[in-house]
Amino acid sequence: MAIVNAEQSVVTSLSSVKEQRLDLQLRQLEFHALLHRKLNLELLLESFMSEAQAFVRFDGLQYLAGERGRDLLVGDVRQHRQQFELKLGDRSLGDITLMRSAAFSSREQRDAERLVESLIYPLENALEHHSALLASMTDKASGVHNQLALEQQLPREIRLARRAEQPLAVMLLTVDYLESISEHHGNAVGEQAWQSVAEALSERLRQSDIIFRTEFDEFLIILNHTDLDGALALSERLRSQVDRAVSYDNVQFVLTASAGITDLDEADDAEALTTRARNALAQARQAGRNQIKALPANAPDGSDDSPDGGSVA
Repeated sequence: MAIVNAEQSVVTSLSSVKEQRLDLQLRQLEFHALLHRKLNLELLLESFMSEAQAFVRFDGLQYLAGERGRDLLVGDVRQHRQQFELKLGDRSLGDITLMRSAAFSSREQRDAERLVESLIYPLENALEHHSALLASMTDKASGVHNQLALEQQLPREIRLARRAEQPLAVMLLTVDYLESISEHHGNAVGEQAWQSVAEALSERLRQSDIIFRTEFDEFLIILNHTDLDGALALSERLRSQVDRAVSYDNVQFVLTASAGITDLDEADDAEALTTRARNALAQARQAGRNQIKALPANAPDGSDDSPDGGSVA
């Protein structure tokens, strides 16, 4: 028969509990410190999911930003969910949902709530950083993304298209002689014209499409999940949308647009893809403007190999 010394057993148990509590407190401090070092919104949520596994297991999280930031999904969508509204004072920081295959126990629900509470101040910092970053990547005149945003976003969209084995097209569109509005009516009216055109174009785009104003005063549009034929069809709708997008002092301007289109080739990087779209746009301008030219992916030298001439006038 085994003999257990009660006094020794109690001392050992208390010591073990103290060590466990200390270890938990240290892990919680490390967890909080890690979150506070993340200013990038996406990296913050990825770190939260990775490090939170030490406290509560879950397979994915969804962040709904509301008025600030952007919606994000990290990990996998699952059936059982715990949803939390994040607030700092009276300010809403959005909603976060933790998801997994098995139901959360009562204790896990409480632990999850404490984990999410630790996210509030780091999230506020990340949202402030996101707002500042967004402002630095927004064209002030048109309100769409600027050249800096394009240089960061286009390579990413190319990688995603290849990973998903989905087509991707790029459109470069200019409003013919739009600069003349500034020359005749002043810079304020000219900037309003840029904004009106950008809004008219954006109304016709899908949520997955991304529009930029380039350093050459063109609109570049990334068309995800779109082949050359689809891009041609959309470009004609956009061209007609520009027609009467701008008015001033009860005067409606009649505008025309020219566009160049291409699709992603296996060997393309962002520069090659943009250059081919710009070559297509140059062809449209040289042909008299107010028309669309397309250069397929297999025409890197700027020649038009499309069977129907690749033109819409």
